[in-house]
Amino acid sequence: MKKIAFISSLIILAMTVEAQKVALHSATGTQHFTGTSAFISAYNAANSGDTIYLPGGGFSSPANIDKQLWVLGAGHYPDSTQATAKTFINGNIALSENANGFRLEGVHINGSIIFDNNESVDNVIIKYCKVENDLNVQGSLITPSFNLTIINSVFSGSYFYLSNAQNAGIFNSIIQGKILNSFGNFFENNILMFSYTGYTNYYTISGDNNLCNNNIFLNASNRYLSGVSNQTNNNIFVTTPNLGTTPISSGNYYPVPQNTIFINQTGNAFSYDHNYHLQSPATYPGIDNTETGLYGGTHGYKEGAVPSNPHIQVQNIATTTDTEGNLSVQIKAVAQDQ
Repeated sequence: MKKIAFISSLIILAMTVEAQKVALHSATGTQHFTGTSAFISAYNAANSGDTIYLPGGGFSSPANIDKQLWVLGAGHYPDSTQATAKTFINGNIALSENANGFRLEGVHINGSIIFDNNESVDNVIIKYCKVENDLNVQGSLITPSFNLTIINSVFSGSYFYLSNAQNAGIFNSIIQGKILNSFGNFFENNILMFSYTGYTNYYTISGDNNLCNNNIFLNASNRYLSGVSNQTNNNIFVTTPNLGTTPISSGNYYPVPQNTIFINQTGNAFSYDHNYHLQSPATYPGIDNTETGLYGGTHGYKEGAVPSNPHIQVQNIATTTDTEGNLSVQIKAVAQDQ
């Protein structure tokens, strides 16, 4: 059954890449859409539970998403999308209350990911994505969004709002901005790049009752966490940390000069040219005895952030047919185990 599913996915993917078509896969079959509005057209035709495959290229996003869908792109790392090109989504991904269980993989979003204000949108998964702007889970916990999961993703915006998130898990990701209004959420094996020394009220994480394990904090000030009863275990801090009121802490490493942490990294912004492996992983074990940072824990960072659908590595399609009318097509795809 798994082999049949792989072959079916590969056929859909090959057809999608060949013509740069967006594919909508449902229980009744597959439909294809073309053009920069193809994602919008596929969304309009989709029902909850369907899957949308986005090839390399740029696509406008629906005004809002109010269905449970799985949206799969081709990836965002340049060195892993040479055969397909990156998948760009132009605009925001805006989620409404019927998008429970929405899953997004392998796309580069030029906008933000936004949850409707004070609406419960539960069990959303963001994986292998790059988001240029912010995450904004809007609200005041009147009707919270539960179980948001972010894995192996990069958020380059200034703000990472978790105001209406409960029991969110942020794993093995890179967050550039400050994390605001986080109450009762979990951060594990991330690189938290926010650094600002101009104002005393700017902290990497603001909120209460958060659990932070195996992260790397790059704030040049000592303002890492504000709030009450935050727990930190086996994190790397580049300065001696201020962890808020009544913190619980164990096994943290500080002060650790930033230039001694990674094999190749400078500054406080993500770059595809950086190497985020640790210089000395054995020196900084996490609470689970794997290494701190991106490559430890249960969701170790996947090189190239390749999404979980079969990934095309080689695509050679002739521009003309031979003398017998045959078109030479060579496509090599590799199954993904995560």
